[in-house]
Amino acid sequence: MTFDSANDEIFDRIQSTAGDATRKLLLRGGTIITMDARLGDFARGDVLIEGNAIVDVGHDLSSAATDGQAIVVDLDGAIVIPGLHDTHRHSWQGQFRRLLPDADVVEYNRVMHRLLAPLYRPEDMYAGNLISALGAIDSGITGILDFSHNARTPEHSDASIDAWEDAGIRAIYAPCAPLFGEWQHQWPSDLRRLREERFASADQLVSLRLGVLSQAVGKTLPQSDEGAQLSENALRFARELGLAVSVDGVGGPVAAEQLERLGAAGMLGSDTTYIHCRDLTDAAWQEIVASRGNVSLAPASAAQFGQPGSISPIQKVLDVGLRPSLSLDVECSLPTDMFAQMRYLLNIQRTGAANGPVESRPDAPTAITARDVLEFATVQGAKANGLLDRCGSLTPGKDADIVIIRADTINTLPLNNAIGSVVLGDTSNIDNVLIAGQMRKWRGHIVYHDIEKVRRLVTESRDHLIEISGYDLNIVR
Repeated sequence: MTFDSANDEIFDRIQSTAGDATRKLLLRGGTIITMDARLGDFARGDVLIEGNAIVDVGHDLSSAATDGQAIVVDLDGAIVIPGLHDTHRHSWQGQFRRLLPDADVVEYNRVMHRLLAPLYRPEDMYAGNLISALGAIDSGITGILDFSHNARTPEHSDASIDAWEDAGIRAIYAPCAPLFGEWQHQWPSDLRRLREERFASADQLVSLRLGVLSQAVGKTLPQSDEGAQLSENALRFARELGLAVSVDGVGGPVAAEQLERLGAAGMLGSDTTYIHCRDLTDAAWQEIVASRGNVSLAPASAAQFGQPGSISPIQKVLDVGLRPSLSLDVECSLPTDMFAQMRYLLNIQRTGAANGPVESRPDAPTAITARDVLEFATVQGAKANGLLDRCGSLTPGKDADIVIIRADTINTLPLNNAIGSVVLGDTSNIDNVLIAGQMRKWRGHIVYHDIEKVRRLVTESRDHLIEISGYDLNIVR
């Protein structure tokens, strides 16, 4: 990959034609991992983009640039993959990244939900979501589900949506009632307003979904609003509005009983994503399978917070015939990139597979591969986010949500295995990120945003919340 002054000229052309639906962009000479079994992969190939969409993928598409109209980006020494998808993150907490690296779930709830969350203003919601969104883009995540369980007023929701739109990322906004503190009790009715005022078009990057809590979370946190829990009424409301549903905190016998009961009533569907899925009964799993539901695993979260059944249930998901998506959960305590999640899950499952023969288990599972976890982070993530028809693979006709990873840097060269270089790499190797054909990261830097201004905004929000909460912020604790 060449890095000289010509690259700045290329970006100038990309920037000046950003709104042109006929603009052609040729990504030339990279190693292409399409995540589309019909297309396969290309040791060296090209991707042609027109407007916001991928129009062709192949070994040599240089004829498309012969008329001089296509902008050519030379990708020799780079790997091209679909954008990554995070299917569950509480993005309002962005200004408190790494605040609680040693917290268990009790400490997390005490600090984030009881102490800080009730003090958030709409502008704090904006700041937290904006830095989460830009951090996601920087790490190659082009699609993210924001499970916003701090939607205290309509203004809080609007500020969150503003942040996603301003960031330029593909996002699914899933508001939910707060767990503690005062709020206007506008949820879930405010979703009617949001759908009409903020989500009237099906073509926009940001979309709407209903966020609800598992019954298990409601029992653990009795102060949470009863209406925020998974129920027949919540599912009917979402479907009346044509909205998908994400259910957080799914785990344990109470959640299992709820899934069994709702499944028997015919209320579960393929429009629902179940997050965590710890310690569920076989009957509950069968209801998820029968309804073609989606599963979101947060492997770092499961281990960090030390709840019962804290090892992410990847093997159970595979055993029942499902393919999971991946998610980050909370930035206050956990890694904020998808590479960590892929490796966590890869290690968890392969450890279990390796221990099978040692334990003389006749049903020892087969070890998953690096390609499997990349599929979970791309194709399955897009599916769980309801976006597989638009992204998740480098398939002609889909939107150009693309990540370009350098394979010629000191920590990646020489390129011996493209999938391995991606999964075992890190965010420092992400050079370019496109979302719907628009360049959002170029030559290793977020573009179209004044990062110093963002830094001030986020720091001021953090400082305000720390001051009024009385929390003892000690950065060398």
